[in-house]
Amino acid sequence: MIPASFDQQAALKNEKRLRLRQRTRNLLPAAPFVLPGLILACVFVVYPMLFNIRISFSDYQIVQRTMTWVGLDNYVALFTERGDRLLLAIRNNFLYAFVTTPFIMLFGLIFAVMVNSLKRSQLFFRTCFYLPVITSWVIVGNVFAYMFNAGGAGLVNYLLKDVLGLLPAYVPWLNRTWTANLVIWLLGIWKNIGWAMVIYLAGLQGISNDLYEASMLDGASRVQQFWRITVPLLKSTTFYVLVNMVIGSFGVFIQVMMLTSGNPRGTTSVLQYLLYDKSFNLFQFGQGAAIGMITALLVLLTTVVLNQVFHTEGGKAE
Repeated sequence: MIPASFDQQAALKNEKRLRLRQRTRNLLPAAPFVLPGLILACVFVVYPMLFNIRISFSDYQIVQRTMTWVGLDNYVALFTERGDRLLLAIRNNFLYAFVTTPFIMLFGLIFAVMVNSLKRSQLFFRTCFYLPVITSWVIVGNVFAYMFNAGGAGLVNYLLKDVLGLLPAYVPWLNRTWTANLVIWLLGIWKNIGWAMVIYLAGLQGISNDLYEASMLDGASRVQQFWRITVPLLKSTTFYVLVNMVIGSFGVFIQVMMLTSGNPRGTTSVLQYLLYDKSFNLFQFGQGAAIGMITALLVLLTTVVLNQVFHTEGGKAE
């Protein structure tokens, strides 16, 4: 006789096969719609990612079309490079995130509450606040470079020294480490407030007016409504804005290239500019790819830490 356990195992296997066939049949009608996107993702995302990993462990010469395996040499060279360019870039990326993100979130929320409270002209003010977001980084970078010009031709120097008399001499804003970083931070804040405002505005419109009306009947002031109703109910929106701003901080590039090119002596450089400099100025593609891998790892670790700090489940704040 065949053991009962053997019959049960055979029945389970058959049941699994039937389920697999059924799932396959259900997926077939969707295949023509899914496959083009999947193929494009593999060609333009998965393959370049895998190729980048391979380059980061190799000495890649693009002109000679040669790729020699060097192991961890590219990573070691980055961390032991004279001048600590990589460590300075990492420091500047984190400083950019720590400085700009709170201001972007704060002013984005304030402007969203103000616009949401308007009975008229909401579309006009949403457009005005969002214009910096869609304005070209190159144009804005040139405008900020003019505003913070080192001499009297710069608008900021002219106003602070010649008009208001607050400065004893012209400040070379973009030629000093911390003033140059300050300008980069100001540009990032000004450029992204509109995006945060739109996201917060969408969250505010999802809050029922009944809550505010009930709180008014209980004698709650506008400030109490803001802290007791608006802020708690926007917790998931706040987490979304926070994560996007922090992750976006590791993609800072154009403003650094337009304003400082990493000067003075690389103290305003960031990871993406260092990657660009290594790859397309020095043709050290292996080290450039290694910087890309380090950036991806930092983004992953930062996202995990944010999830742990804010006690999230499934990517949403509790």
